[in-house]
Amino acid sequence: MKFQRIMRSAAGSAAAFLLTLCVLSGCAEVEEVLPESAGTAVSYVSSQAEGNTGGYIYNQLSEKEREYYRIMRDAVYNFEEEAVFPEALPAETLRKIFVSVYYGENEVFWLDSVFYRHQSDSFTHKLDYRFTPEEVKSMQQEIDSKVSEIFSSIDSSATDYEKLLIFHDRLVTGCTFNDGTEYSNTIYGALVAGTAQCEGYAFTFEYLCKQAGIECFTVTGTNPQGALHAWNMVNLDGMWYHVDCTWDDPIFETPDPDFIRYYYFLACDSDIIGVTHIPDNTYFTFPICTSRENYYKREGLLAQSGEEGVQLLKSAAVAALANGRKDAAVRFADKRSYESAYTKLFDSKEIRDVFAYVNSVSPKRVLESRYVRYSNDDELIIHISMFYE
Repeated sequence: MKFQRIMRSAAGSAAAFLLTLCVLSGCAEVEEVLPESAGTAVSYVSSQAEGNTGGYIYNQLSEKEREYYRIMRDAVYNFEEEAVFPEALPAETLRKIFVSVYYGENEVFWLDSVFYRHQSDSFTHKLDYRFTPEEVKSMQQEIDSKVSEIFSSIDSSATDYEKLLIFHDRLVTGCTFNDGTEYSNTIYGALVAGTAQCEGYAFTFEYLCKQAGIECFTVTGTNPQGALHAWNMVNLDGMWYHVDCTWDDPIFETPDPDFIRYYYFLACDSDIIGVTHIPDNTYFTFPICTSRENYYKREGLLAQSGEEGVQLLKSAAVAALANGRKDAAVRFADKRSYESAYTKLFDSKEIRDVFAYVNSVSPKRVLESRYVRYSNDDELIIHISMFYE
């Protein structure tokens, strides 16, 4: 029996003869290009409980595979050394069941990502754990405390969209991407330790959604360069969307806890699939996401022309300052409008008009000669970070 702990993307080809998991223990960092400088709360009760099986991944399994899934899941909850099956299973079937449990039960943060390959069919599958039962009990209490804190900030009248925004923003501001620790791929890492890799971000967003009764699951795959990655799909008002909290959390040399972006919040298939995100369809198919009701459309920040984009950026900048924020962004309906606005703002220097307008209506005075600009050519987004006196 051989095993491999899945490493960061560069380690993949050297051990191709081993069965490997889709992402496990590594993920792609977003490619950060250095910008140019110039009332009643919702209650929370932990839903972690044996036998609470279901969800998008589980529902794609056959009846027999669901039986194996439940056997392995129960073994993990009980910290058993191995899962024992009623019949000998091929290595590839064991791998599928392990992948399904690992991603379908991601709140079981103590399950290690090591997958053991059997040389022949086997009645058992060995399981490894990151933490002891005693450690898990203490860590779960810390997780529950953090989740309760998040839910206490949500008004009982909040819509699912508003809840998703809170979950997204909490992860972006409360967690920092790291290169790998013992907590990196767990909900504990993202919620309590405050550092995680993409798998930790995705697992935690899904975990929070589950507590709120919102259907969500973790997708694994790669970026176009083949680097491993994980993100989420979430069902909002009967429509599926992509959410990538990792790539909405920029990797700055000096972390900025106030910086939030929404480039990959409620994205549709045509926005990212095959463009920036390539899902792994080895075992699962994924729902089709065609809705264009992304963050920018819902917030009135989707421009149909370059001129409209400039005007929307003015309004967004004023609103940001009024809410104690410094970032403003606008998305464009097509590339022509995006390029037109970019030319107006930065080549023709109409960004000065934006700041002049902000200073004419806002009590905070923006420094017109100092700002940071970002542009996302894939998502057609122009984004500025302002400085003010």
